[in-house]
Amino acid sequence: MNSLIAADNIYALLTVFLGLAAFGFWSERTKIGQTLSGVILVILAGLALSNLRIIPFTAPFYDLVWGYAVSLAIPLLLFRADFRKILPEIGPMSVSFVIAVIGTVAGVMVGASFIDMGPDGANIAATLGASWIGGSMNFAATSQALGMNDPSLLGAMAAADNVGGTLFLMLLVLLPTSAAVRRFLPSKIIEASQHIDGGAVEEEKADLNMVHLALFLSLSALCCFLGYGTAGLIGGVGEEQQIPWLANFSRYGVLFVTIYALLIANFFSARIQPMQGDFPLGMLFMYVFFGVMGAGADVVAMVDRALPIFAFVGIMASVHLTIVLSAAKLLRLDLAEVILASNAVALGPATAAAQAAGQGWRPLVTPAVMLGVLGYATANFIGVLMAGWLG
Repeated sequence: MNSLIAADNIYALLTVFLGLAAFGFWSERTKIGQTLSGVILVILAGLALSNLRIIPFTAPFYDLVWGYAVSLAIPLLLFRADFRKILPEIGPMSVSFVIAVIGTVAGVMVGASFIDMGPDGANIAATLGASWIGGSMNFAATSQALGMNDPSLLGAMAAADNVGGTLFLMLLVLLPTSAAVRRFLPSKIIEASQHIDGGAVEEEKADLNMVHLALFLSLSALCCFLGYGTAGLIGGVGEEQQIPWLANFSRYGVLFVTIYALLIANFFSARIQPMQGDFPLGMLFMYVFFGVMGAGADVVAMVDRALPIFAFVGIMASVHLTIVLSAAKLLRLDLAEVILASNAVALGPATAAAQAAGQGWRPLVTPAVMLGVLGYATANFIGVLMAGWLG
């Protein structure tokens, strides 16, 4: 069934998703937005619009958002990253990262033992596990490494993965808003956050400075140019010299984008400090991204073709979160840190950074991105190992 707005109607889709971004910023100033967060509301709006067939589930515009908008947003969210504040935070979050990875691996093992997904069950479980340690890139790489080439099966897996990931993200955003959860796992970071005007809105109201905005966009584009260029250059050398681990660097452009953004942030902090507009501009891109993420969740397709796989994803996610929260309680880790580590592992650096930004946990934006990139770097290997173990 075709959608009301065609997949190739770029301007109509721009109208919808920029409108959703405006809705997200506005909702942060309302009671429901402060309770659920603008992130959740934008995801739900995108999901509703696509499942009501107003906008398509897939479109070239969505690929542009995943490929360009998210990449531009990451430096904009990192330009005020101060290592003197960040370094003390990375230690505890690295512990949370290891716990989250263990939670996903355990979830894969439990889910695979309970759900019969057919003769390819081991490969399905391992591929989805790799996706929930890294991201969609690892989904594609691991499925290819395991020789999975059935388009209908991969489509069903992607549908279940997308819907499950969207629901899981909504749960992660909602958890810190629960008083009962915060009593179970206290968080100094959450208590110190200012949510009066919403996490995505800057506390200081200043005149719009187009020079600053244009310069920030230019710097962000420069980080992307240098980051992906560096990754491609190293990967090309690896391919020429037939060094597989070096060739894989071409996939990790976001790591180098992050590095260049941090170099600018720390070497030019004195010049960046008086400038304004980088953070809300980054959140504009991220709200568009969240709308697209919600729009890609085809609930009907998931129910029709991928119900057993979705059940597996549900078990994997439940075991993952149970282990993460239980270990956090045992080790007395901060709730905000473990939530973002779980996000970085299960969904990737973009969503982790956006949640940190959207909920006002700005000191955790950079650690969240770095842990997400670490997930990218390790997920393929862990996925193949899980397939061997299960198979």
